[in-house]
Amino acid sequence: MVDEIRSDELTTQEPLASEVQVSKVPDETTTVEETMESIMEQMGGFEDIHRGKVVEGVVVDAREDGWLVDVGYKCEGFLPRKEWTHPVLVETVPEPAVGERVRVQVTNISQGEEAQLALSRWRCEFDERWNRLEEELGRNETVEVKGRRKVKGGLIVDCFGLEGFIPISHLAEEGRGVNPSRLVDQTFPVKVIERDRRKRRFVLSRRSILEEELGAERERFYETVREGDIMEGEVSSITSFGVFVNLGVIEGLVHVTELAWQRNAKTKDVVTKGDTVKVKVIKIDREKNRISLSIRQTLDDPWNSVSERWPKDTETEGVVTNLTDFGAFVEIEPGVEGLIHIGDLSWSRIKHPKEVLKRNQKVGVVILDADMEHRRISLGYKQLNDPWRNIESHFAKDQDVKVKVIRLADFGAFVELEAGVEGLIHISQLSRQRVERPSDVLQVGSEVMARILEVDPTTRRIRLSIKVLQPEEERRPREESVPSPERRSRREDGERRQNREHRQPQIPTEEMSVTLGDFLKAQEDDALSEPENHG
Repeated sequence: MVDEIRSDELTTQEPLASEVQVSKVPDETTTVEETMESIMEQMGGFEDIHRGKVVEGVVVDAREDGWLVDVGYKCEGFLPRKEWTHPVLVETVPEPAVGERVRVQVTNISQGEEAQLALSRWRCEFDERWNRLEEELGRNETVEVKGRRKVKGGLIVDCFGLEGFIPISHLAEEGRGVNPSRLVDQTFPVKVIERDRRKRRFVLSRRSILEEELGAERERFYETVREGDIMEGEVSSITSFGVFVNLGVIEGLVHVTELAWQRNAKTKDVVTKGDTVKVKVIKIDREKNRISLSIRQTLDDPWNSVSERWPKDTETEGVVTNLTDFGAFVEIEPGVEGLIHIGDLSWSRIKHPKEVLKRNQKVGVVILDADMEHRRISLGYKQLNDPWRNIESHFAKDQDVKVKVIRLADFGAFVELEAGVEGLIHISQLSRQRVERPSDVLQVGSEVMARILEVDPTTRRIRLSIKVLQPEEERRPREESVPSPERRSRREDGERRQNREHRQPQIPTEEMSVTLGDFLKAQEDDALSEPENHG
């Protein structure tokens, strides 16, 4: 019985304080846990947030460097201002206000006591737009873009809300240039030739599409157009070597030599950009896609009626276009040039035409001859500037003039009275003394006074003398030094008289061996023999 009672007592005893306390702690913990679980059940739990996920949230606060956004995570996420938009995006979205909903992408998650959620708006926008681009390229080779602005080296375009780049070399077909500014705000198809998602960059091309479209049109062009055809086109560009004319599907070149009939025609003087011109197809190169054109050959050839407009002896004016060693070329009308031979430039001797004329100088000329077959016209310049015209009114006989020695010859010296008027001083008129060579008295380039002896306009000759201006007393020593026929005859007569006197017998002073009659007879014989010796 005792044992039973003890066991019952032990069973009914109150628990110890330590035991009670221990039992109470689990009860409180269980209560807290049940409360948090009920809260989570009411809230539906935390949203599954991970890096790269796109979520929607509400802006709960705005700061200087960004915004706080509630995305349903245990902490608010931070959206920096630099993550709101990006230059690659084509948009003008205003910054959000507190209370507005925004779509953002989780870029980073920090765990721990200081949990932090980093957000970005532009990254999710970029991914969505890039994905749409990829989807479109999967269906088509081309995409539609819109020109935004011209930049160095090309054009920036809007492609699915992203900025793409078209190099200037890919804006038009090869061999043609285009101003990128003309494509701003224009919509056109392009092909993507390069793209890099990580670098957020893609390069487009318009040229490949244009070349494909123009390829078929060019084939039709080559099948219908032949050399010699006359067409109309628009001047698209002007260069120093010629003019490019747009024929629609292809551009042709008019070389500077095919612009006009006149020589050395300047492109800007013949056409201007945008002009509609008539051209002749003179050469087609299908392999190189080149066409040579001519404007000149669509115009009337001025040489066809040269003989009618420019008969012989016609006087006109022209412009010196070129100077050569043998003469000067003068354009008397557009496309018609003549040659002034160096011998027809001046009445005096010249070494080069540049001594008389210069390029682009306007001069008067006379038509000497016109050769239609060889397209040549001979012109004269000195004929209109003849210094011998009315020469007698300028120079007269016995007139003393100052002359310049221009050249020497064995028979005398040629002198210049004025430009184009030459005269001759014969060697016998150089001095009152004997002159062996003109160079002994004169030098080329020296100036002397001379007297005009004769003026002959018919033969274009003027005779002059220096001797007549010299004093008379200088003549005696010249007569002594220069034997004349008369002086030689008188000298020979004197020598004969001396010889005769030597041959005459001397009358002896001493005894005479002959008679007076013999002496007289000897004198008579000498006199008779004298004419025979003289003959």
